[in-house]
Amino acid sequence: MKTFLSGLLGLALLLPTSSAEACAFDDGSPIFVHRTHPDRPFAAFAAGRLGVLREKYRPMYLAYAFRSMMGVPTTADEQRHLVDTWARMQGDVSGAGAEEELKRWLAARTEVAPALPASSPLAVGEEDYSQYARIQGDAFLKAADTARTLAREWKAHPALVEEWVRNQDVVFGPCAIVQELDPKLDEGLKPAEKARRKAEHDYQRAASSFYCGAFEEAAAAFQDIAASADSPYQGLGAYLVARSHVRQALFSRKETSFLAETSTDPEFLTRLTKADGVLDTVLATPKLAPVHGPARRLQSLVRVRLRPDTWSCELLGRVLQPGTGSSLGAELGDLDLLGWRAERCTGLPAPAAELGEWLRLTRGITQLGQTEEDALREAYATAMVRWKKTAHLPWLVTALLKARPDSAGLAALLTDAAKVPPASPAGVTLAYRSAHLLRERGDTKAAQARLAAVPLELTRDQVSTDNLLRAERFALARSWEELFRDSTRRQAGLQSSESFSDALDSPPEARPVSFGEEVLPVLEPRLTARRMAQLAASEALSPALRRWVSWTAFARATVVGDDETLRATAKALAAMEPAAKAELLVIDGRPTPEERRFEAQVLLMGLPTVSARLEPGGSRLTLEDPKLDLTQDMAGARNWWCAPKPGEPMQPFAFASEAEQKAAAAEWKALIDAGDSVPYFARVALDWAKAHPEDPRSPKALYRVVRASRRGCRQGTAEAKEAFRYLHEHYKKSPWAKKAPRVY
Repeated sequence: MKTFLSGLLGLALLLPTSSAEACAFDDGSPIFVHRTHPDRPFAAFAAGRLGVLREKYRPMYLAYAFRSMMGVPTTADEQRHLVDTWARMQGDVSGAGAEEELKRWLAARTEVAPALPASSPLAVGEEDYSQYARIQGDAFLKAADTARTLAREWKAHPALVEEWVRNQDVVFGPCAIVQELDPKLDEGLKPAEKARRKAEHDYQRAASSFYCGAFEEAAAAFQDIAASADSPYQGLGAYLVARSHVRQALFSRKETSFLAETSTDPEFLTRLTKADGVLDTVLATPKLAPVHGPARRLQSLVRVRLRPDTWSCELLGRVLQPGTGSSLGAELGDLDLLGWRAERCTGLPAPAAELGEWLRLTRGITQLGQTEEDALREAYATAMVRWKKTAHLPWLVTALLKARPDSAGLAALLTDAAKVPPASPAGVTLAYRSAHLLRERGDTKAAQARLAAVPLELTRDQVSTDNLLRAERFALARSWEELFRDSTRRQAGLQSSESFSDALDSPPEARPVSFGEEVLPVLEPRLTARRMAQLAASEALSPALRRWVSWTAFARATVVGDDETLRATAKALAAMEPAAKAELLVIDGRPTPEERRFEAQVLLMGLPTVSARLEPGGSRLTLEDPKLDLTQDMAGARNWWCAPKPGEPMQPFAFASEAEQKAAAAEWKALIDAGDSVPYFARVALDWAKAHPEDPRSPKALYRVVRASRRGCRQGTAEAKEAFRYLHEHYKKSPWAKKAPRVY
């Protein structure tokens, strides 16, 4: 069932939003760096810990980043509403209800009136085969607070509390009549208690009318409450008059989607205009400050429909104002959903105009007849000028985001960026971009110093930022230890569409770990088998990655003939692989390097999950399944390995000794020369069988070659066919020949 008013602007005012884009097909691929939104949990970003800003962040996130970098304070309450807005707009909160808030109300109800039977509030309504939030979460929270307050104030009159709870059950339940107050319960009450009892009853009747669709009656009742100086709901009543007009307009509209083209229905527009006028009055009244936040949120929703073209421009200024309460999240969300065009936002106050220009240049929005390269040059040049003139940090950030290693004036920008502390909202972005540009300019020591200034614990809970910094540290590593430490990346989310991702339930420190996508092509040709075994022992690797790298080091040592590493890795694997333990231990028991190597080669022939290469895309060995069948060859999966292609000599790591550099180059050449796994296995098996015809391992090895030809790299090879022929010609009575009826 679809959600009524799905994607509604003015989030959480009348109906909660659920992003249509977030419902796009989910391909489930892992994300390591978010490009359109900050990391979850969003609380860190809301608190001004912006991490590494990305140029393609959605406008609401960049606008908030601008606000934070400009030093506009944001209260804890504003941050809470921000997080809620972003979670809803990213699709993390689905459905039309307010489940957590409802639970809190029911808990308070049980606490103050335990003798009453359970109730079932109707939080979600239906209209035209669609669902809508009949009751917002704030209403449940307000009721919970009121229940506890009344229980304290009416401690001597528990019957009053039960009466209030029964009527509140009517308000939150299917439409029914709120019962009149029992006059007998007035006996013994103080005047203040009688007044509070009546005020509560008046508010409950007005709220019941609102939830049951009697909007004109509700508006009149809320207006009476707003006019009552003695009512604790006076301010809220004034705001709810406007809200009644808005909900009446929405429920009577003729358009099928609130995001459709602006309605021209006079009745619809008249009701919204009336609501807008009421909200203007509320916002102009200082004593109604407690409801100014909700009123601003509602007004944004109204003006989106009344004057969307100009309102999107006005929002540029509103989202920079301090002390806006709960409206900040909604106004940022409306700015994001409405979109804006700089050319139509004229005559804005200076702060709003600056934000508009900054958003356009930072996001790389091209103007008519402008290429992306032109936009890049304009953004850099403009940001340089603005930074020098204003010293506003957002312009320094944009200048570095758009800079290239040879950009004019970059040296001065890098000097300025170094003065900004990492704990500043802009600090991590500036450190990251500075290090990246310095590295590209060849100044590795300065780049390393910039990264070293960012404490590891500062970004550990912001996965995308942490991964970006790790990538730079990996590129600038000064030792094997640093290289291995920064070779891994934690998963930030799962891709669900181009702009949206699914959140992960696990905390950042418990996220799945993988090698960075740029890491393995860098490591593989430069690591010897011995060094690969050291990588497998690194604490930076997860148990699954250690398993994969350990087997790869074993296979690499086997192919290149490193007997010392072969024996060491076989012993290490025997301790962690019960299914292969016996065969692994046999290897070390063989008397000569030649026999140990052949024993290992025969074992590899039977393990399709094992490769002599560390290739991007992972391995079945990274599945955290201790019962994984190492002997299973699978269609559509990587079985054994394909040889690396010869290419340009790889630049060695500067910190590697000359001897190790030569050893790594020799091993890489040996792996290339060995070729694809199936022809390699065939040559090994044939050579051994011809030299050791009576060895019982000879037919076993030939059989495994034939089996590997089915799904190993390269089918129909001459070597595999020769192994098949030799097996059936020289060992035709063996059980191994009977198990190999054909070659692939």
